[in-house]
Amino acid sequence: MDLKERLNRLTSVSKSPPEEKSQVLSDLRQRLDRLLEPKKIYRKEVTVPIEQLIRGEVISTSEGETFLTKIYFPPHFQYGEMTLADVLTIPTYPAHLLSRDDRLRELDFRRALFLDTETTGLTGGTGTFAFMVGLGFFEEDHFVIQQFFMRDYSEERATLSLLKDMINTFQFLVTFNGRQYDIPLLETRFILSRIISKIREVPNFDLLYPSRKIWKGAYENCRLVTLESQLLGIERTDDIPSEWIPFLYFDYIQTGDARKIHQVFYHNQMDILSMVALAGRIHLVYHDPKAARPRKGIEHFALGRLFWEHGQKDKAIPCFEIALKRCNDDLSWDVMKWLSMAFKKTGQPEKARSLWEEMASWPYKKDAFPYVELAKYYEHRLKDWEGAMTYVNEALGLVPSHQQREVELLQNRRRRLEQKKVSNRNRRQVGY
Repeated sequence: MDLKERLNRLTSVSKSPPEEKSQVLSDLRQRLDRLLEPKKIYRKEVTVPIEQLIRGEVISTSEGETFLTKIYFPPHFQYGEMTLADVLTIPTYPAHLLSRDDRLRELDFRRALFLDTETTGLTGGTGTFAFMVGLGFFEEDHFVIQQFFMRDYSEERATLSLLKDMINTFQFLVTFNGRQYDIPLLETRFILSRIISKIREVPNFDLLYPSRKIWKGAYENCRLVTLESQLLGIERTDDIPSEWIPFLYFDYIQTGDARKIHQVFYHNQMDILSMVALAGRIHLVYHDPKAARPRKGIEHFALGRLFWEHGQKDKAIPCFEIALKRCNDDLSWDVMKWLSMAFKKTGQPEKARSLWEEMASWPYKKDAFPYVELAKYYEHRLKDWEGAMTYVNEALGLVPSHQQREVELLQNRRRRLEQKKVSNRNRRQVGY
């Protein structure tokens, strides 16, 4: 429409009847309102790449690229009750006993690789990726943490190839539940990526199992984060729960924004440092319980059982005695059982008898143990058949009827004692 036509149209509007003019103006106002109506402005969302938040480098390999970070900790760095240098001075000889793996007899933390993964799932399986692999190791006077991070699923082969090379340079692996989770998961990823790895062959000192042997029952559970805070006295700052981690990675993969996933680097670093501190604590408390100062009676009790199981009776009995002084009533019964049997088997029958008599005097009794042992003591050491019979009868009154084997043993003992009583009576009569 040219200028002349527009002027003619405006003139025709001005000459129109009032009703028609009003309608035209109303239409114009509606069009203007629509044009002037504020509209939402859509801006492209800002994404921050991982390289801007985490100091690291992109590593190129024949299998592709991956992102790598390195952090160095000095020997005097303290995480928990010991410095990193202190951990290296503690004898590691109980590792093979605690893990029942003779390959760990020569465990040396200087030749060990601490390994922890962050994954896309908490249950494992062929669809679970280890998008971050954290590795800790001692290098000269420092402790180094390396973290391989997959910025995309396509970087898995590069990550695994570098991990394979790292594993080949160490003689031992140290993990926390790695035997059941991290190692099988990584082995699956190696197989699916057609990379040959000896990860299953490397002797693995898994800290979860000795931790359960020593601290089960002492704390609400034996998760690493629980032992870290309640046993080692370490509190993390600005950490994220483990269960969030898969979702943070999925979000990162979809958006490319690293402002949330970068917290996982800190979480993984703390896990590795906690493993080092826990490994030191396990070996210290086993090597020298007095120096380690166990905090609860149940810890001494667990150590006593371990020492006894490993043939170190001279270390077991003091642990049982300390446990008896520190534990609560619920645990005292079991501690007295172990301590009394330790006395019995090390040639200290009177000390054992004293404990059995104390247990028999308790208003509440868990089982017939003290009466059975006192019956044996009176029969074999004192030759007091009457006294032994009394204790057998007491024991029979405490043993549940469904424990048929125990009932039969006690009944057999009672018959034998009755025969001894008759035989002894006959001998006396012949003697007269």
